[in-house]
Amino acid sequence: MKVILLGAMLGKGVSTKSGQPKPYELNSIEYVVPSKDYIQGDHNIQKCGFTVKSVQMAHDQTLYNKVATIANEGIAEVELTLSPDPENMARNIVTDVRLAK
Repeated sequence: MKVILLGAMLGKGVSTKSGQPKPYELNSIEYVVPSKDYIQGDHNIQKCGFTVKSVQMAHDQTLYNKVATIANEGIAEVELTLSPDPENMARNIVTDVRLAK
């Protein structure tokens, strides 16, 4: 899947908001796609430019470092490799990234 890469986030911690400590992980890639108009029934919303989207990635420091190396050079077109999420087989996550050719 080719996208314009903006950046990524990787983190983990323990939330105590609910009183009971609960571990969490944050891991996603942000990219942009051309904006699209939304016209349906009484709705007519025109859009131009780009829309920011997000996709989950594997919680993997090596993958994050790879994304960071590309993103720190500036905005770039990349090829994302998607694989089934081991936690939810109905969803895909990014497992690799490389500069698009």
